[in-house]
Amino acid sequence: MPLPPPRQLDYYLLAADESARPAAVVVEDLVLRDDGTAIGIDNVTWTATGGSWQCTPALSRDLRADERLRGRVRAVDAGTAETALRELGGGDLPDEALLRARFGDFLPLPSAPLLRLGPAQAPPGFRDRHVYRILFAGDLDRAGLQCLRLWWRLEPVEPAADPSGRLVGRARRAVDGHELSWELRRIGPGLGWAVDLTACLRDGPAAGVPALLRDLRQLARAHGLIPVSVERLG
Repeated sequence: MPLPPPRQLDYYLLAADESARPAAVVVEDLVLRDDGTAIGIDNVTWTATGGSWQCTPALSRDLRADERLRGRVRAVDAGTAETALRELGGGDLPDEALLRARFGDFLPLPSAPLLRLGPAQAPPGFRDRHVYRILFAGDLDRAGLQCLRLWWRLEPVEPAADPSGRLVGRARRAVDGHELSWELRRIGPGLGWAVDLTACLRDGPAAGVPALLRDLRQLARAHGLIPVSVERLG
């Protein structure tokens, strides 16, 4: 028997109060263009009181805007979401095709003019240079920050290169001949975090760029951050 496809949606547990006991299972899909940038969010939510999957776009918006509400949400994998769903009386977690079929109202993300971060020209030997920003709400605790440093092998930044002290580190990777590098930074005091990915592209397909954007987003999500948007900066 073939294995089921891996889960691609994002799963969260939402507590009713400051306790850790989940009161709702939230399933989201960050809707992306082919290049990995985001145009909006689809979601469905199960609560014991509702007794069914309901489309709740306002909840997706509030999770990113309301710090107190965000303190009650926890990113989980599909198995943990299914365990919580059974405890809430929802039975087995539907497969992702059925969950997607329940998506309704779409939460569009604001579209901003293209901003250029860094030089307009690609470095010598490359045909183009693209910069992307993954913006996150929430905060990283010490353990989460250390995990990201280790997983991404972030190199520390000299203080002279970052007077604001918001840049945590840089990493780079070669994929299919393209040079991909990224930085983890704080966005203002208590405002959130961002990962800035610079893709210096040679000839040939660049499927590794959206794949890396997804990997970066998911690992940060697993350590407590909630993805807000994926934008093209230049």
